[in-house]
Amino acid sequence: MKLDSKRTALIAGAALVAAALAFALSRAGFFSAPDISSLWSWSLDNWETTSVGASGDAVRVAHEPLALARNLALISAAFIGVLLGAPRVVEIVTRSGRAGAATEAPEDLVKTRRLIDGELGTILSLVRSHLDSNKTYSAALAKGHRELAATTSPDQIRAAIVLLIAENQKMLRETEEHQRRLEESRRQITELRAELAETQELNVRDSLTQVFTRRHFDETLAREANAASATESALSLIMADIDHFKKINDGHGHLIGDEVLKNFAKTMSKHVEEKDTVARYGGEEFAIIMPAVSFAEAKLAAERIRAEFENKKWAIKGGAPIGRITASFGVAQLAPRESAESLLQRTDAKLYVSKSRGRNLVTVDTDTTPR
Repeated sequence: MKLDSKRTALIAGAALVAAALAFALSRAGFFSAPDISSLWSWSLDNWETTSVGASGDAVRVAHEPLALARNLALISAAFIGVLLGAPRVVEIVTRSGRAGAATEAPEDLVKTRRLIDGELGTILSLVRSHLDSNKTYSAALAKGHRELAATTSPDQIRAAIVLLIAENQKMLRETEEHQRRLEESRRQITELRAELAETQELNVRDSLTQVFTRRHFDETLAREANAASATESALSLIMADIDHFKKINDGHGHLIGDEVLKNFAKTMSKHVEEKDTVARYGGEEFAIIMPAVSFAEAKLAAERIRAEFENKKWAIKGGAPIGRITASFGVAQLAPRESAESLLQRTDAKLYVSKSRGRNLVTVDTDTTPR
Protein backbone atom coordinates (compact mmCIF):
# COMPACT_ATOMS: atom_id res chain seq x y z
CA MET A 1 0.00 0.00 0.00
CA LYS A 2 1.43 3.39 -1.02
CA LEU A 3 1.08 6.17 1.59
CA ASP A 4 0.84 9.86 0.75
CA SER A 5 4.14 11.55 1.67
CA LYS A 6 2.44 14.49 3.41
CA ARG A 7 0.34 12.18 5.57
CA THR A 8 3.40 10.10 6.44
CA ALA A 9 5.32 13.22 7.48
CA LEU A 10 2.40 14.40 9.62
CA ILE A 11 2.17 11.05 11.40
CA ALA A 12 5.93 10.98 12.04
CA GLY A 13 5.96 14.59 13.30
CA ALA A 14 2.96 14.05 15.54
CA ALA A 15 4.55 10.94 17.03
CA LEU A 16 7.76 12.81 17.84
CA VAL A 17 5.91 15.75 19.43
CA ALA A 18 3.71 13.37 21.44
CA ALA A 19 6.75 11.48 22.68
CA ALA A 20 8.49 14.72 23.69
CA LEU A 21 5.36 15.95 25.48
CA ALA A 22 4.95 12.69 27.39
CA PHE A 23 8.57 12.75 28.47
CA ALA A 24 8.39 16.40 29.58
CA LEU A 25 5.21 15.91 31.57
CA SER A 26 6.72 12.94 33.30
CA ARG A 27 9.84 14.95 34.25
CA ALA A 28 7.67 17.81 35.50
CA GLY A 29 5.75 15.45 37.73
CA PHE A 30 2.36 15.74 36.03
CA PHE A 31 2.02 11.97 36.14
CA SER A 32 4.10 9.16 37.53
CA ALA A 33 6.60 7.38 35.34
CA PRO A 34 5.43 4.09 33.82
CA ASP A 35 7.07 0.77 34.33
CA ILE A 36 10.75 0.80 33.38
CA SER A 37 10.33 -2.15 30.97
CA SER A 38 8.00 -0.08 28.77
CA LEU A 39 9.98 3.16 28.95
CA TRP A 40 11.48 2.63 25.47
CA SER A 41 8.05 2.81 23.80
CA TRP A 42 7.62 6.55 24.45
CA SER A 43 10.87 8.06 25.77
CA LEU A 44 13.47 9.91 23.69
CA ASP A 45 16.17 8.99 26.26
CA ASN A 46 18.97 6.63 25.33
CA TRP A 47 18.83 3.14 26.81
CA GLU A 48 20.85 -0.06 26.85
CA THR A 49 20.00 -3.73 26.46
CA THR A 50 22.11 -6.75 27.29
CA SER A 51 22.32 -9.92 25.20
CA VAL A 52 24.56 -12.99 25.10
CA GLY A 53 27.02 -13.17 22.22
CA ALA A 54 28.19 -16.25 20.30
CA SER A 55 31.09 -16.69 22.73
CA GLY A 56 28.77 -16.64 25.75
CA ASP A 57 29.91 -13.21 26.91
CA ALA A 58 27.41 -10.52 27.85
CA VAL A 59 27.09 -7.80 25.16
CA ARG A 60 25.68 -4.35 25.96
CA VAL A 61 23.87 -2.57 23.12
CA ALA A 62 23.27 1.22 23.35
CA HIS A 63 20.10 2.57 21.72
CA GLU A 64 19.78 6.23 20.67
CA PRO A 65 16.31 7.01 19.25
CA LEU A 66 17.24 10.41 17.79
CA ALA A 67 20.39 9.09 16.13
CA LEU A 68 18.43 6.13 14.75
CA ALA A 69 15.74 8.44 13.32
CA ARG A 70 18.35 10.71 11.79
CA ASN A 71 20.29 7.82 10.23
CA LEU A 72 17.12 6.27 8.81
CA ALA A 73 16.18 9.62 7.27
CA LEU A 74 19.64 10.01 5.71
CA ILE A 75 19.68 6.42 4.41
CA SER A 76 16.19 6.83 2.91
CA ALA A 77 17.15 10.09 1.22
CA ALA A 78 20.37 8.55 -0.11
CA PHE A 79 18.42 5.55 -1.44
CA ILE A 80 16.02 7.92 -3.21
CA GLY A 81 19.02 9.71 -4.69
CA VAL A 82 20.41 6.41 -6.01
CA LEU A 83 17.07 5.57 -7.63
CA LEU A 84 16.80 9.01 -9.19
CA GLY A 85 20.35 8.88 -10.45
CA ALA A 86 20.01 5.37 -11.95
CA PRO A 87 18.64 6.59 -15.34
CA ARG A 88 21.68 8.84 -15.68
CA VAL A 89 24.02 5.91 -14.99
CA VAL A 90 22.19 3.79 -17.58
CA GLU A 91 22.45 6.62 -20.10
CA ILE A 92 26.20 7.01 -19.49
CA VAL A 93 26.77 3.27 -19.92
CA THR A 94 24.67 3.25 -23.08
CA ARG A 95 26.58 6.20 -24.50
CA SER A 96 29.93 4.55 -23.84
CA GLY A 97 28.78 1.59 -25.94
CA ARG A 98 28.14 3.76 -28.95
CA ALA A 99 30.75 6.51 -28.63
CA GLY A 100 31.17 6.81 -32.37
CA ALA A 101 27.49 7.46 -32.98
CA ALA A 102 27.31 9.98 -30.15
CA THR A 103 29.97 12.19 -31.65
CA GLU A 104 27.98 12.42 -34.88
CA ALA A 105 24.55 12.93 -33.29
CA PRO A 106 22.48 15.74 -34.82
CA GLU A 107 22.15 19.05 -33.00
CA ASP A 108 18.56 18.48 -31.83
CA LEU A 109 19.52 15.08 -30.38
CA VAL A 110 22.42 16.59 -28.43
CA LYS A 111 20.18 19.43 -27.24
CA THR A 112 17.54 17.02 -25.93
CA ARG A 113 20.15 14.94 -24.11
CA ARG A 114 21.57 18.10 -22.56
CA LEU A 115 18.11 19.09 -21.31
CA ILE A 116 17.62 15.66 -19.75
CA ASP A 117 21.02 15.94 -18.05
CA GLY A 118 19.96 19.33 -16.68
CA GLU A 119 16.75 17.95 -15.21
CA LEU A 120 18.60 15.04 -13.63
CA GLY A 121 21.04 17.56 -12.14
CA THR A 122 18.08 19.45 -10.68
CA ILE A 123 16.78 16.26 -9.08
CA LEU A 124 20.16 15.54 -7.51
CA SER A 125 20.26 19.09 -6.14
CA LEU A 126 16.82 18.59 -4.60
CA VAL A 127 17.98 15.37 -2.95
CA ARG A 128 21.02 17.16 -1.50
CA SER A 129 18.76 19.95 -0.25
CA HIS A 130 16.48 17.40 1.35
CA LEU A 131 19.46 15.80 3.10
CA ASP A 132 20.45 19.20 4.49
CA SER A 133 16.88 19.77 5.70
CA ASN A 134 16.91 16.40 7.45
CA LYS A 135 20.13 17.34 9.25
CA THR A 136 18.65 20.66 10.39
CA TYR A 137 15.44 18.94 11.50
CA SER A 138 17.37 16.32 13.48
CA ALA A 139 19.43 19.06 15.17
CA ALA A 140 16.25 20.93 16.15
CA LEU A 141 14.74 17.77 17.63
CA ALA A 142 17.91 17.10 19.59
CA LYS A 143 17.86 20.67 20.92
CA GLY A 144 14.21 20.34 21.96
CA HIS A 145 15.01 17.07 23.68
CA ARG A 146 17.83 18.66 25.69
CA GLU A 147 15.65 21.59 26.71
CA LEU A 148 12.82 19.31 27.79
CA ALA A 149 15.19 17.14 29.79
CA ALA A 150 16.70 20.16 31.60
CA THR A 151 13.50 21.91 32.73
CA THR A 152 10.48 21.34 34.94
CA SER A 153 8.75 24.67 34.32
CA PRO A 154 5.43 24.40 32.43
CA ASP A 155 6.22 27.61 30.48
CA GLN A 156 9.57 26.30 29.39
CA ILE A 157 8.03 22.97 28.49
CA ARG A 158 5.39 24.77 26.45
CA ALA A 159 8.09 26.82 24.66
CA ALA A 160 10.09 23.68 23.81
CA ILE A 161 6.99 21.95 22.43
CA VAL A 162 6.12 25.05 20.35
CA LEU A 163 9.67 24.87 18.94
CA LEU A 164 9.21 21.21 18.00
CA ILE A 165 5.84 21.92 16.36
CA ALA A 166 7.29 24.86 14.40
CA GLU A 167 10.21 22.77 13.18
CA ASN A 168 7.83 19.99 12.17
CA GLN A 169 5.68 22.43 10.16
CA LYS A 170 8.77 23.86 8.49
CA MET A 171 9.88 20.35 7.54
CA LEU A 172 6.43 19.63 6.10
CA ARG A 173 6.55 22.77 3.96
CA GLU A 174 10.01 21.92 2.67
CA THR A 175 8.96 18.33 1.94
CA GLU A 176 5.91 19.52 0.00
CA GLU A 177 8.07 21.93 -2.03
CA HIS A 178 10.62 19.19 -2.76
CA GLN A 179 7.83 16.85 -3.78
CA ARG A 180 6.34 19.48 -6.11
CA ARG A 181 9.67 20.22 -7.76
CA LEU A 182 10.54 16.53 -8.09
CA GLU A 183 7.17 15.87 -9.74
CA GLU A 184 7.77 18.75 -12.14
CA SER A 185 11.22 17.41 -13.02
CA ARG A 186 9.80 13.92 -13.48
CA ARG A 187 7.18 15.27 -15.89
CA GLN A 188 9.80 17.23 -17.84
CA ILE A 189 12.08 14.19 -18.10
CA THR A 190 9.17 12.04 -19.33
CA GLU A 191 8.45 14.57 -22.08
CA LEU A 192 12.11 14.94 -22.99
CA ARG A 193 12.61 11.18 -23.17
CA ALA A 194 9.65 10.88 -25.52
CA GLU A 195 11.16 13.64 -27.65
CA LEU A 196 14.55 11.93 -27.53
CA ALA A 197 13.06 8.59 -28.62
CA GLU A 198 11.31 10.31 -31.52
CA THR A 199 14.50 12.11 -32.52
CA GLN A 200 16.53 8.90 -32.36
CA GLU A 201 13.92 7.13 -34.47
CA LEU A 202 14.11 9.89 -37.08
CA ASN A 203 17.89 9.67 -36.95
CA VAL A 204 17.89 5.98 -38.00
CA ARG A 205 15.26 6.42 -40.73
CA ASP A 206 15.98 7.63 -44.22
CA SER A 207 14.06 10.88 -44.65
CA LEU A 208 12.93 10.06 -48.23
CA THR A 209 12.06 6.37 -48.18
CA GLN A 210 11.39 5.92 -44.41
CA VAL A 211 13.40 2.68 -44.31
CA PHE A 212 16.48 2.45 -42.10
CA THR A 213 19.70 4.33 -42.76
CA ARG A 214 23.09 2.92 -43.73
CA ARG A 215 24.45 3.48 -40.21
CA HIS A 216 21.59 1.54 -38.64
CA PHE A 217 22.05 -1.19 -41.25
CA ASP A 218 25.76 -1.57 -40.39
CA GLU A 219 25.06 -1.75 -36.65
CA THR A 220 22.18 -4.22 -37.09
CA LEU A 221 24.08 -6.50 -39.47
CA ALA A 222 27.04 -6.74 -37.08
CA ARG A 223 24.74 -7.49 -34.14
CA GLU A 224 22.67 -10.08 -36.01
CA ALA A 225 25.78 -11.79 -37.41
CA ASN A 226 27.20 -12.18 -33.91
CA ALA A 227 23.87 -13.50 -32.60
CA ALA A 228 23.52 -15.96 -35.49
CA SER A 229 27.07 -17.26 -34.98
CA ALA A 230 26.52 -17.67 -31.24
CA THR A 231 23.27 -19.62 -31.68
CA GLU A 232 24.23 -21.34 -34.95
CA SER A 233 21.06 -20.00 -36.59
CA ALA A 234 20.51 -18.81 -40.14
CA LEU A 235 20.99 -15.22 -41.27
CA SER A 236 20.35 -14.12 -44.84
CA LEU A 237 21.10 -10.85 -46.58
CA ILE A 238 19.52 -9.37 -49.71
CA MET A 239 21.16 -6.55 -51.66
CA ALA A 240 19.09 -4.78 -54.33
CA ASP A 241 19.73 -2.06 -56.88
CA ILE A 242 17.26 -0.26 -59.17
CA ASP A 243 18.32 -0.81 -62.78
CA HIS A 244 19.32 2.22 -64.89
CA PHE A 245 18.28 4.62 -62.17
CA LYS A 246 20.50 7.41 -63.52
CA LYS A 247 18.57 7.34 -66.78
CA ILE A 248 15.32 7.75 -64.84
CA ASN A 249 16.69 10.81 -63.03
CA ASP A 250 18.19 12.31 -66.18
CA GLY A 251 15.16 11.61 -68.38
CA HIS A 252 12.30 12.40 -66.01
CA GLY A 253 13.78 14.50 -63.23
CA HIS A 254 14.65 13.93 -59.61
CA LEU A 255 11.06 14.19 -58.39
CA ILE A 256 10.14 11.13 -60.44
CA GLY A 257 13.33 9.44 -59.28
CA ASP A 258 12.37 10.10 -55.66
CA GLU A 259 8.95 8.53 -56.25
CA VAL A 260 10.61 5.44 -57.72
CA LEU A 261 12.87 5.14 -54.67
CA LYS A 262 9.95 5.50 -52.25
CA ASN A 263 7.88 2.94 -54.15
CA PHE A 264 10.73 0.43 -54.27
CA ALA A 265 11.31 0.79 -50.52
CA LYS A 266 7.60 0.29 -49.88
CA THR A 267 7.57 -2.83 -52.11
CA MET A 268 10.52 -4.33 -50.23
CA SER A 269 8.96 -3.64 -46.84
CA LYS A 270 5.72 -5.28 -47.98
CA HIS A 271 7.40 -8.66 -48.54
CA VAL A 272 9.37 -9.00 -45.31
CA GLU A 273 8.50 -9.62 -41.67
CA GLU A 274 8.67 -7.18 -38.78
CA LYS A 275 11.89 -8.75 -37.47
CA ASP A 276 13.64 -8.07 -40.78
CA THR A 277 15.52 -4.83 -41.44
CA VAL A 278 15.01 -2.94 -44.69
CA ALA A 279 17.59 -0.20 -45.24
CA ARG A 280 18.67 2.25 -47.91
CA TYR A 281 22.29 1.29 -48.39
CA GLY A 282 23.15 4.22 -50.62
CA GLY A 283 21.62 6.04 -53.59
CA GLU A 284 19.39 3.56 -55.40
CA GLU A 285 20.84 0.54 -53.55
CA PHE A 286 18.89 -1.16 -50.75
CA ALA A 287 19.41 -4.10 -48.39
CA ILE A 288 17.35 -6.48 -46.24
CA ILE A 289 18.71 -8.27 -43.16
CA MET A 290 16.69 -11.45 -42.51
CA PRO A 291 17.44 -13.25 -39.21
CA ALA A 292 16.48 -16.94 -38.96
CA VAL A 293 15.87 -17.11 -42.73
CA SER A 294 17.72 -19.48 -45.09
CA PHE A 295 19.07 -18.33 -48.45
CA ALA A 296 16.32 -20.35 -50.20
CA GLU A 297 13.58 -18.44 -48.32
CA ALA A 298 15.43 -15.17 -48.89
CA LYS A 299 15.61 -15.91 -52.61
CA LEU A 300 11.82 -16.41 -52.74
CA ALA A 301 11.30 -13.07 -51.00
CA ALA A 302 13.67 -11.35 -53.45
CA GLU A 303 11.84 -12.95 -56.39
CA ARG A 304 8.49 -11.68 -55.12
CA ILE A 305 9.86 -8.15 -54.73
CA ARG A 306 11.47 -8.28 -58.20
CA ALA A 307 8.30 -9.54 -59.90
CA GLU A 308 5.97 -7.02 -58.25
CA PHE A 309 8.28 -4.10 -58.98
CA GLU A 310 8.73 -5.17 -62.61
CA ASN A 311 4.97 -5.36 -63.16
CA LYS A 312 4.22 -1.85 -61.91
CA LYS A 313 2.96 0.58 -64.53
CA TRP A 314 4.74 3.91 -64.30
CA ALA A 315 3.47 7.11 -65.82
CA ILE A 316 3.96 10.82 -65.25
CA LYS A 317 0.77 12.43 -64.02
CA GLY A 318 -0.88 14.04 -67.06
CA GLY A 319 1.98 12.85 -69.29
CA ALA A 320 3.37 9.90 -71.19
CA PRO A 321 4.07 6.50 -69.61
CA ILE A 322 7.54 6.04 -68.21
CA GLY A 323 7.77 2.39 -69.07
CA ARG A 324 8.98 -0.63 -67.13
CA ILE A 325 11.40 -0.20 -64.21
CA THR A 326 13.27 -3.21 -62.85
CA ALA A 327 15.72 -4.07 -60.09
CA SER A 328 18.54 -6.57 -59.60
CA PHE A 329 19.22 -8.65 -56.47
CA GLY A 330 21.99 -10.57 -54.72
CA VAL A 331 21.30 -13.06 -51.90
CA ALA A 332 23.64 -14.86 -49.50
CA GLN A 333 23.50 -16.67 -46.17
CA LEU A 334 25.96 -16.27 -43.30
CA ALA A 335 28.49 -19.10 -43.22
CA PRO A 336 29.90 -20.55 -39.97
CA ARG A 337 32.54 -18.29 -38.40
CA GLU A 338 31.93 -15.68 -41.11
CA SER A 339 32.01 -11.97 -40.33
CA ALA A 340 29.32 -9.44 -41.21
CA GLU A 341 31.75 -7.73 -43.60
CA SER A 342 32.40 -10.97 -45.48
CA LEU A 343 28.67 -11.70 -45.80
CA LEU A 344 28.10 -8.19 -47.15
CA GLN A 345 30.89 -8.57 -49.72
CA ARG A 346 29.55 -11.92 -50.96
CA THR A 347 25.99 -10.59 -51.26
CA ASP A 348 27.15 -7.45 -53.05
CA ALA A 349 29.20 -9.59 -55.45
CA LYS A 350 26.09 -11.61 -56.36
CA LEU A 351 24.17 -8.36 -56.94
CA TYR A 352 26.72 -7.33 -59.54
CA VAL A 353 26.53 -10.79 -61.11
CA SER A 354 22.82 -10.08 -61.66
CA LYS A 355 23.74 -6.71 -63.17
CA SER A 356 26.32 -8.21 -65.51
CA ARG A 357 23.93 -10.92 -66.71
CA GLY A 358 21.35 -8.48 -68.00
CA ARG A 359 19.72 -7.09 -64.83
CA ASN A 360 16.23 -7.82 -63.41
CA LEU A 361 17.62 -11.03 -61.89
CA VAL A 362 18.07 -12.65 -58.46
CA THR A 363 21.47 -14.34 -57.98
CA VAL A 364 22.13 -16.47 -54.89
CA ASP A 365 25.43 -17.38 -53.28
CA THR A 366 24.86 -20.91 -52.01
CA ASP A 367 28.34 -21.27 -50.55
CA THR A 368 27.96 -21.71 -46.77
CA THR A 369 31.23 -23.54 -46.10
CA PRO A 370 33.14 -22.45 -42.99
CA ARG A 371 35.25 -19.33 -43.47
